[in-house]
Amino acid sequence: MFVSYNIKIKICLVGDSSVGKTSLVRRYVLDIYDDKYISTLGTKVSKKQMIIKKMNKNFKLTLSIWDVLGQKDFKNIHDMSFKCAKGALLVCDLTRKETFKNISIWESRVKKVAGEIPIVILTNKSDLTDEYAITEANIQLYSAQFNIPFFMTSAKYGDNVIKSFYKIGDLVIKKIIEESDKR
Repeated sequence: MFVSYNIKIKICLVGDSSVGKTSLVRRYVLDIYDDKYISTLGTKVSKKQMIIKKMNKNFKLTLSIWDVLGQKDFKNIHDMSFKCAKGALLVCDLTRKETFKNISIWESRVKKVAGEIPIVILTNKSDLTDEYAITEANIQLYSAQFNIPFFMTSAKYGDNVIKSFYKIGDLVIKKIIEESDKR
């Protein structure tokens, strides 16, 4: 018999400007893509529900998805946005090497405020194969070194977008279960 739980969680999308955070959220929440660039000012919040099945239980997650501006100078806005987050998607642009190098900076900023929360890396713009500045081997090495799963995503075509959001939801539920077992 399945037992159902309703859980609301906050997830942050974090990374440098122009990596495609807003496009990923729009693809996941609305299943649309628009190639017009609009810079995020502050934080945009979207909601989406998903079901995660674990241990004969249905977890109905309501994701509060916080699309956080990518300018590094806005520490106060970042700190406010990361507060109470249960998970984070760290986004970089496969065509811009510096955005991948900055993933570790974003990770430390998130963890400083939110603590040891589940994280997934999204290397976005996987559709631009001729323009890659980062190799999949580099991403795999970083992923393995820090034990962080990653997905090569394309907001334009939707590649791995749904999978990546389900992965962060699954990791958050796993952590909730582990913490409740310790009590």
